[in-house]
Amino acid sequence: ADDTALSFMHDLGFIPKIKDGKRGFQVMLGGGLGSQPRQADLLYDFMPEDQLIPTVEGVLRIFDRLGERAKRLKARMKYLIKDIGKDEFMELVNEERKALSYKSYPIDVEAYESKMGLPKAGAPEVTIEDEKAYEAWKNTNVFPQKQKGLFAIGIKNKLGDFSTENARKLAALIKKYAANELRLTLRQNILLRHIPESSLRFFYNELDKLRFANPGYNTTVDITACPGTDTCNLGIASSTGIADVLEKTLLEEYPEYINNNDITIKISGCMNACGQHNMANIGFQGMSIRTPEKLVAPAVQVLLGGGVLGDGQGRFADKVIKMPSKRGPQALRHILDDFAQNADGKDFLSYYDAQGKKYFYDILKPLAETDNLEASDFVDWGNTDKYVQEVGIGECAGVVIDLVQTLLLEAKEKLALSIDSFAQEKWADSIYNTYTGLVNGAKALLVSEDISTNTQANIIAEFDKTFGENKSVVGDKPFPELIYKIKENEPTKAFAEAYLEEANAFFDRVDTYRKNQLSHAN
Repeated sequence: ADDTALSFMHDLGFIPKIKDGKRGFQVMLGGGLGSQPRQADLLYDFMPEDQLIPTVEGVLRIFDRLGERAKRLKARMKYLIKDIGKDEFMELVNEERKALSYKSYPIDVEAYESKMGLPKAGAPEVTIEDEKAYEAWKNTNVFPQKQKGLFAIGIKNKLGDFSTENARKLAALIKKYAANELRLTLRQNILLRHIPESSLRFFYNELDKLRFANPGYNTTVDITACPGTDTCNLGIASSTGIADVLEKTLLEEYPEYINNNDITIKISGCMNACGQHNMANIGFQGMSIRTPEKLVAPAVQVLLGGGVLGDGQGRFADKVIKMPSKRGPQALRHILDDFAQNADGKDFLSYYDAQGKKYFYDILKPLAETDNLEASDFVDWGNTDKYVQEVGIGECAGVVIDLVQTLLLEAKEKLALSIDSFAQEKWADSIYNTYTGLVNGAKALLVSEDISTNTQANIIAEFDKTFGENKSVVGDKPFPELIYKIKENEPTKAFAEAYLEEANAFFDRVDTYRKNQLSHAN
């Protein structure tokens, strides 16, 4: 499997498989990028398709209960899997299955496939002014579908940006002349499906009017980049600015790469890797660099050797060297020129492995010197002002709220959702909303006592430790015994009703405690 969804880098990844004539999935768990990239673990070689929904729900429930809440940067599945291990995590998931609405949930694939519509109108015949440009576009941006006579069109959408005006025109085009469907891809592009072969020339003309007919879809010149310092508080250096210059360098100096699917280039403005730079063949990460005089200039770290291997496997790139951002294009030239001279027929990853990280460090090292910077090196790509390193925290501090009261309101909203689900006879949903409400209520009282927590399990344990002897709050049974009934009971009407009733009694006690607490505070 090509694994175009990059299952190896997601919290949960799925690759469709057929085994003994039955549909199912290869399942991956706990992948991630960021400053500490992690290859997802193989959870199942083959899982029957009817187990997809129950497995996802079980995984989400356990992550909801044990996942990090206090430290935002650690709030990812990969850290939880690293802490407790895949086997223990899945033991908890399997224990949770008793509480799920469905032990099996067949997926009606035929119903989905039957929705595929055909164009409402035949495309008019057109004359193409530049046949050479049309053939170049067709060679890189048009792909035959498994449905005979239908084609997919890839739109190379530079940096993922397009106007509302063009979006409306594109929507009108596919509504009438295609199957009224488009997809946004992981490489910031657009994919149109179900285009009759007879309509390809017409689509080329119409897309060209919208500037959507540039060749090079999913090739080396199709560079992925996050917004970087353009809009992101966490951006350290401009990723869109250098992406624009690198693409121009490729088109003008290395036009052969417009047809190359072997090498990918990705750029992120910081270590968080929203641009997926650390899984690219050639990656750039925005940074800053200091001169011997303590001046600060925008910089990039060059990473090499990452890639998608397929079938749930991938490679994370090596951090090779850091250099001033304005030298990024020259670094790309050095790499591509050496590849042309020394690859000896190898693909890029094989060539990189043969040469080794130290080899590339040596050939790029002259670009990393900081004692010879010019004035332009202190101005980031796409900017006119001198570079200033500023990283925001990404959170608003302009509003003061009663956090305890807010948490209690959120908890009671969960109980309201529980009542709605009960009325709709969705017993498992009602039970889970009741459970979440109880957790939020416990957290509210812990916050009122200035006690920090970071997971749902920690909230439950700390609440029992703090209020366990206070019968006016917990009632006649320990709080863990009440809340963990969710794991011990099937999702029946009787349990949903009893669980909700106990939760309402708990909140009556919590409200009384909170009123007394506030009266003594005043």
